[in-house]
Amino acid sequence: MAQSSSKNPSTAGPSTTGLTKNVVSAFRPAKVFKNLIEAPQTAVKGDPWLTHSPKSITSISFDETGERCVTAVGDETFMLWDARKGKKQKTFFSKKYGISLARFTHRSANIIHASTRLEDHAIRYHSMHDNTYLSYFRGHTGRVRSLHMCPTDDAFLSAGDDGTVRIWDLRAPSCRALLNDVGGTAVAAFDNSGLVFAVACFQTQTIMLYAVSSMDHSPFHYAALIDPALSEISMPPPKPIYTSIAFSNDGNYLLIGTSSDAHYLVDAFDLVILRRLVGHQGLERDKDGQKGIIPRRGASGEEVCFTGDSKWVVSGSADGAVVFWDISPEMGKEKLEVIIGERGKVAELLPTIRLEASANAGFGPSRSVRMNPRYAMMGVGGEEFSMWLPAKEEDKPPEGW
Repeated sequence: MAQSSSKNPSTAGPSTTGLTKNVVSAFRPAKVFKNLIEAPQTAVKGDPWLTHSPKSITSISFDETGERCVTAVGDETFMLWDARKGKKQKTFFSKKYGISLARFTHRSANIIHASTRLEDHAIRYHSMHDNTYLSYFRGHTGRVRSLHMCPTDDAFLSAGDDGTVRIWDLRAPSCRALLNDVGGTAVAAFDNSGLVFAVACFQTQTIMLYAVSSMDHSPFHYAALIDPALSEISMPPPKPIYTSIAFSNDGNYLLIGTSSDAHYLVDAFDLVILRRLVGHQGLERDKDGQKGIIPRRGASGEEVCFTGDSKWVVSGSADGAVVFWDISPEMGKEKLEVIIGERGKVAELLPTIRLEASANAGFGPSRSVRMNPRYAMMGVGGEEFSMWLPAKEEDKPPEGW
């Protein structure tokens, strides 16, 4: 049975239209849930990280109301939480199929998730109300790495190791649109209109923009994601593995998450790198904190995201820290502008706020981080699951907690 510890009030705070620096810097774990997996599990094919850290939260999703949260725990369990009260409601098992990338649909009782245990790589549609699978979506021939609900209807987008991107509808088992062979492992995401989606492929180091209405045609815009700083590491430069992609809510930016020590903030229109987001430890590291010569995926994929106000990027780290980058533009500017330094290098942005691992001792790598879309609340997953709230000045824990 999961154990929890509480240091601060456990009820989520009021809805916020923006997160100020003072609010972000005050985030602390309000509740920490331990022992969510009782027994060690076997390794997952294609995810060797689980062999040396089986007790891990692999994905976190909040529903649209911000009232509910679902976490994928390890490879075979998912849990439903009351996000307002900070309490676990139900535990479900997917021992036959495995689970990753758990996502709420537009109904708070239903989720979709990728499979990890079977060779069909099907996406599964589950009702948590009566614990039944409503449908299966088959077609991928490799591990699904990206799963995103359309913001405007019951369509969803998937992409993965087979190099395909597929658009599905919850009401039909066959994909309604298919993008074949983008050049390698793909990640993809809708923009907020649901009319455009972006695809990133690390083998080709390319970002592509497609219109949903004509995705069988060429992308209407594409660009190579060139990072001159990588040339200082080796020649030819290493290719960072793109493990996630997301649009900001204001539509100005794309966020390319990688397993290396840099994420990329990209202009969503020009597809140029605006900032290298550095100062965290990439999740390609092994259990001893070591990186290989060649970039590897590691535990990366769910650790970085935008805040709902599009003013911050938040990321987990291999050392257990949670870091925030302030991406607010200068006064009078609509968005950040490109800054090119010496030898053509893109400007780096160090964390504005770093919440140290000591605030959640024993946590391990923070491999899953998500912001509540309605409340000033953050979910952080690693070897434990924690719900973070801004602490009032008088409630702040002593230094070192």
